[in-house]
Amino acid sequence: MLATTATPGREDPGRASPHSVARWCAEQGWYVHPLAPGLKVPPANCIHCRETIGGQPNPDHIPHTPQECRCIAAGRYCHGVRAATTDRALIDAWWGRNPHFGVGIAAGLSNLLIVDLDMHQSTPPDPERLLPGLTLPDDFDHTTIRSGMDVLALLCQLRRAPLLTDPPQTFSVCTPSGGLHLWYQVNDGSQWFMDSRGRLGWQIDIRADRSYAVAPGTRTRAGLYKPVGPCRTPAQLPRWLANDLARVGLKRRPHARAGHLGVSLPKSAGGRGYVASAVRAELEAVAGSSQGSRNDQLNASAFALGQFVGAGRLDRAEVHQALTDAAQAAGIDPAERKAQDTIRRGIEAGSRRPRQIGARA
Repeated sequence: MLATTATPGREDPGRASPHSVARWCAEQGWYVHPLAPGLKVPPANCIHCRETIGGQPNPDHIPHTPQECRCIAAGRYCHGVRAATTDRALIDAWWGRNPHFGVGIAAGLSNLLIVDLDMHQSTPPDPERLLPGLTLPDDFDHTTIRSGMDVLALLCQLRRAPLLTDPPQTFSVCTPSGGLHLWYQVNDGSQWFMDSRGRLGWQIDIRADRSYAVAPGTRTRAGLYKPVGPCRTPAQLPRWLANDLARVGLKRRPHARAGHLGVSLPKSAGGRGYVASAVRAELEAVAGSSQGSRNDQLNASAFALGQFVGAGRLDRAEVHQALTDAAQAAGIDPAERKAQDTIRRGIEAGSRRPRQIGARA
């Protein structure tokens, strides 16, 4: 069994099988999905979910959105991170079918934010691009910067904060290229955008929302992802770092978790398990949606929850009321006819395609 804390003497996830790592990650509450053997991307979708094959249109493709994918409802792993699960039966089936699958961790679903520090061999940019929006000391020599770790160390210095990487004070993973992933928990209800453009700093990416991280123990053609140090528990995201992430526009519109919004889970969802987690995620997506995307999100979430209604796992009236409350938290009048029609039609459409769950949540 893999250690959940920095307890010495337990099995190292860098030496465990991918199947064991996937099960251990799920035990931590992290949602996992397969990665193609030797790669750090999800396996190809099934023939009906692939729009193209070899760059050419796929004649067998059945047009659908990921939310409508019958493969996910049937317990298959099409559409990558959208199929991520903590269901042990699905995990055993997936990695039992192909033990060479790597392990991806869905960041947003798992309440994780991963700071990805790259070690690319490239020339440092102009000083103003190292930490966009911040003023560096006049005597700073930008040619000493070689990696994302150097940039983060500089940010720590400017913020008079402890160095985050020497040694890492959270669960951390070393990449085959020499980069470093710092995993942090974000359980305060805040939600974050992913970023691969270095908005916080040069050679610093942020894995959040619908992006994913590669779990230790995964081997790609470039090498092995390995844990760093004994810590196996992500620390809480430091407040000063959260402030800087918000400063560069990576924080979503603040809102509390569903239970603190005046938006409660339907009683039929229960309080734990896959169904409750899925319902909570959809309600939070509606409650946190922006004005331009509210109706689209409401429609998508109504469809997703309608699939549970069709499967007999949720009560239709309770789902309708929960979506109405979530929409109100996003600024939609609960008496608005358009919103009510969207909820009703979405639930009806989803219920016609009930979700099949391999093991009862």
